[in-house]
Amino acid sequence: MSTTYRSFVDALEALDISGVNRQYDQGPPIAQVGVADCPFQYVRYPGSDEERAIVFGEQGGYYEMHADLVVCVEPVGQNVGPENFDDTVDMMDAVQTALQGMGCITDSKSAWNLKQTIDTVAGQEYWAVVAQVRGYSVG
Repeated sequence: MSTTYRSFVDALEALDISGVNRQYDQGPPIAQVGVADCPFQYVRYPGSDEERAIVFGEQGGYYEMHADLVVCVEPVGQNVGPENFDDTVDMMDAVQTALQGMGCITDSKSAWNLKQTIDTVAGQEYWAVVAQVRGYSVG
């Protein structure tokens, strides 16, 4: 049985990350987020890649679902760059721990990479962690 996009995205949205104050579903918030809600998380850009091998008349193989899990830590405008840099690196540890503990969110395996970045939500820039999460499923 293969994993659906809905179950993949829902699993990422529900991921419990230590230190996160608010989880948004259905993509990023459309209005600016108050400082009290930081850090906050959301999922964006779900997609997939698929290759199918046809061997001796049979189709099959694996496909990859992917999405960005974003955790916005603090507004850039707070102008405390060194502290926000350190807080974002700490959040990378929290995201890594949550991803390692989630088990497999598809019927095969999961993989990810993390990066610190500046993310813009509703016109506001935030220090952020972006996890590009990939889940592999049987097609």
